[in-house]
Parts: sequence; C-alpha cells; structure tokens
Amino acid sequence: MKGVVEGQCGQQNALVGLANTFGTSNQRVAPSNASLLPSSSMGEQMANEFLRQQARTMAPTSFSMKSMQNNLPQASASSSLAANWTKEFQPRQNQLASQWSQQYTSSAPSMESAWRQVQAPSMTSTSSHQPITDAGMWSSEYLDTVDTSLTKSSGTQNWADDFMEQQDNYGMENTWKDAQAFEQRWEEIKRDMEKDESLQSPENYVYQEANPFTTMSDPLMEGDNLMRNGDIGNAMLAYEAAVQKDPQDARAWCKLGLAHAENEKDQLAMQAFQKCLQIDAGNKEALLGLSVSQANEGMENEALHQLDKWMSSYLGSNSTQVTTTPPLYSSFLDSDTFNRVEARFLDAARQQGATPDPDLQNALGVLYNLNRNFARAVDSLKLAISKNPTDARLWNRLGATLANGDHTAEAISAYREALKLYPTYVRARYNLGISCMQLSSYDEALKHFLSALELQKGGNDASGIWTTMRSAAIRTSNVPDNLLRAVERRDLAAVKASLV
Repeated sequence: MKGVVEGQCGQQNALVGLANTFGTSNQRVAPSNASLLPSSSMGEQMANEFLRQQARTMAPTSFSMKSMQNNLPQASASSSLAANWTKEFQPRQNQLASQWSQQYTSSAPSMESAWRQVQAPSMTSTSSHQPITDAGMWSSEYLDTVDTSLTKSSGTQNWADDFMEQQDNYGMENTWKDAQAFEQRWEEIKRDMEKDESLQSPENYVYQEANPFTTMSDPLMEGDNLMRNGDIGNAMLAYEAAVQKDPQDARAWCKLGLAHAENEKDQLAMQAFQKCLQIDAGNKEALLGLSVSQANEGMENEALHQLDKWMSSYLGSNSTQVTTTPPLYSSFLDSDTFNRVEARFLDAARQQGATPDPDLQNALGVLYNLNRNFARAVDSLKLAISKNPTDARLWNRLGATLANGDHTAEAISAYREALKLYPTYVRARYNLGISCMQLSSYDEALKHFLSALELQKGGNDASGIWTTMRSAAIRTSNVPDNLLRAVERRDLAAVKASLV
C-alpha cells in the first residue's frame, strides 16, 4: 500500500499517475457505437474540458506521519508535570490516613466497653444455654432430630402402606363395588318404570272407598247431572259406580277419564281412557283425551301416536291399523312421524273448505302444541271456539296455548272465560294461578292455588298443586312463617287461615 501511495524521489505517486492517464485516455477513446449516437453536445464538451483541467492540476502529496510527530510536544514536559502532581498528592494522602487511624484507635476502647454493657444482660439471661459455635454441629443435630422424628412416627409409614395397598386393590375391589352399585341403581330405575307402567295400566285402577252411588239404579246419568252442576268430586264417584256396575261400558269409562282430567289427575285419567279404548278402540273423545293427558305428562311421542289413531277414527278407518310404535323413553318428538301425521290433518282440513269442523280444529290445536308451534295452535283453537263458544275445555286449552306462547295477559282472559262457564273447573283455576306467577303476582297465585285445592277431590294431599304453591309462597314478599310451615305440612286449613 505504501508503494502505491508514496512516490519515488522526485516523481509522482502511482495514484496521481493513474488519474492523469484516465483523464487523457477518456478524451481519446470513443465508444464503439459512436456512429449510432448524435454528435457531441455542449454539455459533453464542457465535461471534457473539466476533466482536462483536473488532469493538469497537481495532486496533493500523500499523508506523512513523520511531519506530525515533529509537531507533538516533548515527552519530558509531560513527565515532569505528572511527577510534580504525584509529589503534591502523596503527602496529603498519608497525612489524612494517619489522622483517621489515630481517631479510630482512641475511640475503639470506649466502643468496645459500650458493646459489652449492651451484651451483658442478654448473656446473663442465656447463661443456662450453651451457645452454638459451630454451624456444622448445628446442621448435624438438626438432621439427627428429623431422622429420629421420622423413625418414631410409625403412623406415617402405616398410612403410606395402607395407601399403596388401596392403590393395588383398586382395580379389582372398587371396580366390583362400582358395578354392584350401578346394577343396584339400574334395578331401582326399572322398578320405578314398572311402577309407573302399572299405575297407567287400566287393570290397576283403584276405586275410591265408601262410594254412596253404588246403590243407585243409573249412576251414569247422575254423574252427568253432577258434572253440569260443577260437582266434580261426586261426579267421579258416580262414574266409578257406573263402571263398577258395568265394566264394559266404554262411555262411562271415557266420562270418568274426562272428570279426572278436569280434576288435574292425569294419571287416573289415562287409566280410565285406556280402559275405554280397550272396549271401544275408535272412541274419538277418549283418543283425544288420552293424547292431552299424555302430553301433560311429557309423553309427547305417545300423544302423537294417539292423535294418529284419532285421525284414522275421524276418517272412518280402523284405528287399530295404526301400528306406528312411538320411541320408548324418548324426550324428543319424532319429527318424521309428526310430519306424516300433520300431513293427514292438513289434508282433512283442506277438504272441509270454508266450513271447518270444531273437533278437527281442536285436535289440530293439540297437535301443534306438541311441536311448540303455538301460533298455529292458537289459530286452530280460535276456529274451534268460534263454532262452539260454550265449551269450557276449549277456552282452557286456548289459555294454556297462549301462556306457552308467552301471551300471559291473553291467557288469563281465556282462563276467566272458562271459569265463567264452569266455575269449579280445577284445571282452569290452577292454570290461572300459574299465569299470575308469570306476572310476578304471587299473592293472587296463592289464592288461586288454594281455590284449586279446595275444589279438587280425591286425596288432594298428594296433589301436584302443592309443589307449585310452595314455589309461589317462597317468592312472595313478606310471607308469614306460618304460611310456609302450613304449605310444607300440606295443611289446607292452615294455609287458608294464613291467607285470610
């Protein structure tokens, strides 16, 4: 690098020579495609002139370190300055150090005596304890203590042995216990299911004791008169006397089922309806009543099956030919079966034209309640009521459908219409109380539940109305304690006294 930068004695260096050569050669050499370019312009001529001037200018000489060294100050001057500074600082440092050591030495005895005075009481109080002077000895004593405590605590080892033994036996013993518990629980479920089926079986219908109507010549007619007068309790006794007198009277069994349904006793109603259908499989009133009671009990697929039979009977076909088996213990409505049954109903309704049949519209309202299409159900029931406005059952069914569709105010109006036509209608009174609960009017709901319980006959101590009344009582503001206790005891007289 030095040979390139520095020139020889009396000559230019290599970089300067390269610049001169580039300037002169750039003037001579023309591009190989000069014939394809235009002639030199004024700007190109000026650039060439600038390059020629630069080539004639003498380049500066290269950097020389020797000349810089000559301009530096002499080392002797800086060395003398450093030596003078050291001589001035060292005596001062030694003087300060000696003064500090003298002060510390003079105050050390007094500090030592003060420290001993402070430590004297504590040393006296702990003179009975030997101080630990060795950290290694302390750690050894600690480990010996821990080992001894672990050795003495045999319960810990026993617990560990028991735990390991349980883990070893878990796979066989506990699995066997779990299987036994599962099997026992399954047997309980099957017994409950069999019990429910037996309750629904018409052969297991339990008659009320001490029935005064068994000695009457025509208890069926007497039951009709009692129903018209609103005496549901005695009407049920009269109908029971009628079926006891003639067990094959399908009409008496059907009226007994309707009386139980209006008395909010769907389990007994289903038994009576099934007994009627065993005798007369095409009884449309029993088929529709059984469907409604099954829907109230959450048996929606079974209710749909009964409506399918109802349509066959309505069209004049043999209802026993409807062999569609509903799904067992299913909480979901079979959509395929529903669509097929709905198509049958709509086809029958279209054939009627402008004169709808109230019976068909009533059944269609029950059908649409099953799949929660409450708007269509309301339309069908209103058509049925327009043809038969004095039917309290239709008004109650309309109110229940409106309530399910979240039209509580309209539902209350429908319930009141049903109660005007039939003041002792237990189901309508109970439904009215539920609608009052939906409007957070719990005081009014309690009064309606009390009226329903007073009207209900046939062992109201086991009635489901008590559960709903308890829910309303808990939500009532400033409810008296005696009312809650009376509801818990299911003491109807005490509840009535608390609400008065």
